[in-house]
Amino acid sequence: MIARLRLAKIPLCFLIGSAAFFGAILANPLVSPRILFVVGGIFFVATGAASLNSLQEQHLDSKMGRTKDRPLPAGQLTPRQAGLQAFILIVGGLLLLFIKAGDPLPAIITAFAVILYNGIYTPLKKITVLAIIPGALCGALPAYIGWLAGGGEGLGFTAILLFALFVLWQVPHFWLILLKYQDDYVTGRLPNLLSQFEENTLKRLFITWIGALAFVMLMFAALPYPLANTVRYGVVVNAFCLAGIFFAWLKLRKSDDYSLLLVALNCALLIHMVILVLGRVVGNQ
Repeated sequence: MIARLRLAKIPLCFLIGSAAFFGAILANPLVSPRILFVVGGIFFVATGAASLNSLQEQHLDSKMGRTKDRPLPAGQLTPRQAGLQAFILIVGGLLLLFIKAGDPLPAIITAFAVILYNGIYTPLKKITVLAIIPGALCGALPAYIGWLAGGGEGLGFTAILLFALFVLWQVPHFWLILLKYQDDYVTGRLPNLLSQFEENTLKRLFITWIGALAFVMLMFAALPYPLANTVRYGVVVNAFCLAGIFFAWLKLRKSDDYSLLLVALNCALLIHMVILVLGRVVGNQ
């Protein structure tokens, strides 16, 4: 059972489910059973796509230090077991979405996200660094799907903010993983930015992305919702803390801080979502 959970990359998929819930609550602060089913459907599809990704990359994983102990390279599961798990989770999740969402659009976009992730991003990242583009777009879809399921407008201002938030978060997230495990990426011969830029140059690129991410996070404080001032202040403080941590790191130029920065980036996103979800729910009461 533990091997199957690891195959499905549960921590990553929990974040994906949280993003969908975040989008749904921004659209409608009432936590209904339908929304929980939608979030559950997205979570199951995400675990299925992650399982399929593990199957697609089993040979690559066996050559990298950080992934060689995953269930397939370690022989804890067979490819057939992984494929069956992926199929059941993806199909089951899509059926749950189709039945419970009240609209086929969330299920259709979720199916498109699977195609984008497993059919385009996964094979493309072995060829070009530009694979990060479909990868980032795919990672931004869960929050948008949740937003639509909650009744949000397809191209509303909040929908655009949601999409921008998760696109901008994913790029530095990927770069930090690249920097933290750069020996693996060089050994695995995957196309990566370190083959084109020096490490210090890549560090400086964080200024643009983290600055843009912090700016988008700040814009959530101005949403026209009944949010308490403490919620808006919390959003602002969280955004400035994220930017401050990265700017301080750039100034210190320490090469061994990537794990800490990865934690800071992920925590900033989670704190941002928690503050706004609680603010929306409480403000609606």
